[in-house]
Amino acid sequence: MFTLSNLLKRGANYFLIVLLARTIPVSVFGTYSAYINIIGVLLLVTNFGFSEYLLVNSENNRLLKINSSNFFQISILLFIIIFLGLCFLPTEDSTLAGLILIKIFLETSIYNILLAYYQVEKKINIMSITNIISGVSVIILSFSCYLLDSEIYTYFIFINLVYIVILIIHLLRAKFQIRSIIEIVSFIKTRFLDLKYYGISMITVPIYMMAPTVIGSFILEPEVLAQYQIAFSIANILLLVSVSLLQEGYVKFVSCKHNILELTKVLKKTGSKIILVNVFILVLFILFGKIILLTVYKQEAYLEAYYPLIILLFGNIIFMFAAIFAVTMVVLKLQKEKAKFHLEFILVSMFFGLLLTYIYGVYGLLSSYIILYSYSTIRYMFRFNEIYKSLTQKKKI
Repeated sequence: MFTLSNLLKRGANYFLIVLLARTIPVSVFGTYSAYINIIGVLLLVTNFGFSEYLLVNSENNRLLKINSSNFFQISILLFIIIFLGLCFLPTEDSTLAGLILIKIFLETSIYNILLAYYQVEKKINIMSITNIISGVSVIILSFSCYLLDSEIYTYFIFINLVYIVILIIHLLRAKFQIRSIIEIVSFIKTRFLDLKYYGISMITVPIYMMAPTVIGSFILEPEVLAQYQIAFSIANILLLVSVSLLQEGYVKFVSCKHNILELTKVLKKTGSKIILVNVFILVLFILFGKIILLTVYKQEAYLEAYYPLIILLFGNIIFMFAAIFAVTMVVLKLQKEKAKFHLEFILVSMFFGLLLTYIYGVYGLLSSYIILYSYSTIRYMFRFNEIYKSLTQKKKI
C-alpha cells in the first residue's frame, strides 16, 4: 500500500508539472525548473541525516520521542534561516521562489522525518494514508486552478495550505515535545560525532544526484532545459516505485543486521523485484514513450524529451543496484565510510557533469549520470563483497 500511495503522491506532483507545462511558455517553465533544482539543494541541510538516524538509533519509545522532537524543531529552525536568507538573494521572482521553498520543505524534509518516525513505530500505513490524502488534494487543487486559468502562485498557495493542515494533524497525533534552544544545543553536542556522518551521508546523495541537473540549469538554454526537466521528472517519479519498495523493506533489513546471510537473502528477494520493475518500465517507454509524451503534453516540442527519458530510465536500473548494495552499510551503521563514498560521488558527478554538459549539452549531462551511477554501483558492490566475506568468516570461527 505504501508504494502505491507514494506513487500517487509523486504522481500528483507530476500532474501539477504537466498542467503548468500546458499553460505557461516553455522558457518560463525552464525558469521554474531552475528554481526547483536550486532550492532543492539549499534545503538539504534541513534534514541533515535526521530521518536515517531516527530509523536506526531509536531502540525504544523514549529515544524515538526525544530524537524526533529535537530533529523536527532543528529542521524548522534551519528552514526559517534559509527562508529569511532567500529574501536577500537576487531572484527573478522572489514570491514564486518562496512558495516553492515552502512546498519542497514540507514534502521532503518534514515528510522524511515523519516517515522515519512511523517506520520505527511500525505504523507506516499512517504515511500511506497521508500520501493518498495529499496526492488526491494536489490533483483536485491543481486541476481546479487549471480550469480557472489561475496564476502559478495560486497553485502553490493552495497546495502549501493543504500540506500545512496535514502537518498540524500529524503533530497533534505524534505529540512531539517542545524543546528549548539550550536543550536542542545539548542534544546536538551529545550526538554530533555520530550525527555528522549521517548528515554528510544524507545530504550528499541529493547533491551528487542533482549536481549535473543544477549545472545544466546554468548552461542549457531554457527551452532545452524544459524538455530535459520533463524527462528528468518522469524518470524520478518512476524511480520512486523502486525507492518505495526499498523503504518498505527497511524494517526487515534492520531486523536482519546481526545475520548477514539472512540480510543477503532478503536483499536478493527485494532487489530482484525492484530490477524487474525497472526493466519493465524501460521497455514500456521504449515502445510507447513518444505516444505518452504527445498525449500528456500536447506540444510536439516535448517529444525532444523522449531520448533523454530512455537514457535516464536505463540509468535508474544502474542506480538501484547501487542503492540495494548500500543497504548493508546503512543497517550496519557504517555511516562514516558511506559518507566518504558519497564525497567521491560528488566529485565524479560535478566533474563529469560540468565537463560533458559544457561540451555536449544535454546528452553530455545524461552521460554524466550513467558514469556516476556505474561508478557508485561498482564501489558499493566491492564493499558489500568485503563485508559479506568478513562476517561469514567470523560466523564460521
